[in-house]
Amino acid sequence: MVAAQQSSDEREGSSERVRTPKGAQLLKYARKCRGFTQAESAACYGIEERTLRRWENNEYNPRWNDVISLIEDVYLMNITQAIDGVRNNPELAA
Repeated sequence: MVAAQQSSDEREGSSERVRTPKGAQLLKYARKCRGFTQAESAACYGIEERTLRRWENNEYNPRWNDVISLIEDVYLMNITQAIDGVRNNPELAA
């Protein structure tokens, strides 16, 4: 009984952990904050618009180095800013 209670308590505690937003959410948030279209963003980064659209729609998972490069080099935003922004304004990442 005690073991069952502990695992239940552990599960409850784990649900309170703050999760890092997905790459798709971070990309969409940063792009919208900077006022870029998907076409502009893709052209600046040197990828097809379709690729960026699939990343943002969570159809394909972008590599983290692509997420970080797009956010920091194209959108000129620190990755930490993007993570905090998604957590505080989830509607912009939707």
